Amino acid sequence: MLPDGRLLGKMQGPLENLMSITPGFTGRLWITDPEGAGFLVVETGHPIAARFEDDDGISIQQGDEAIERIRSLPTIECEMAVYTPDELDEAWDYCCDAGCAVARETVEEPEPEPEPVDIEMMMSAERLEQIGKQPGVVAVSVFHEGFALQSFGNADVEQIAAVAEDLLRAGIRIVSDMAMGDLTQIILESPEGKLITAPYGELFICVLTEPDAHLGLIRLAIRRIQEDLVRP
Repeated sequence: MLPDGRLLGKMQGPLENLMSITPGFTGRLWITDPEGAGFLVVETGHPIAARFEDDDGISIQQGDEAIERIRSLPTIECEMAVYTPDELDEAWDYCCDAGCAVARETVEEPEPEPEPVDIEMMMSAERLEQIGKQPGVVAVSVFHEGFALQSFGNADVEQIAAVAEDLLRAGIRIVSDMAMGDLTQIILESPEGKLITAPYGELFICVLTEPDAHLGLIRLAIRRIQEDLVRP
């Protein structure tokens, strides 16, 4: 069995469009389509394993053949989940044993160093706690270029910041394409929790909550902090 990963939610559209929205995505996609179902394992936007079974239960494609089949579908509905490095390795081992893995890059690129951040740009501890102590909040992270700079709560803030960075880039691209003005907040909901991402000066803040958290109060707290930042 593939690792569950951290559920992001469901998306729909051609595979190439989904990958362009989240170019750095690493995880798995459970795919459903009128023609059949299967899965795709992705590492930094590149498929490394796949399996697809036709709805008749007779024809089964694996590896490169399955990837091409999934790419040929006009649109797919998929459930996306993010993998940690350990979960990705576990998924890779499973796919190799099952015969559905394809070539995987073995040369690891060095992680980019975060750009220096002016200390005056950072959020005060009081402001961070103001959001972190809202009912239902699990963790809060202030991040820059996918790197967590400040955090409050009990969660993997590095992973949260990386996922929030992918969502942020996708959101900025979408509002720009649709001429909707500046991005103010992104809200991602799933049965296991919610993630809110919002600009904070030259930085960004993301808030991970429990499934039943009251988003209205949390969004209001974020908006007040944003307004305090620009208030003379």
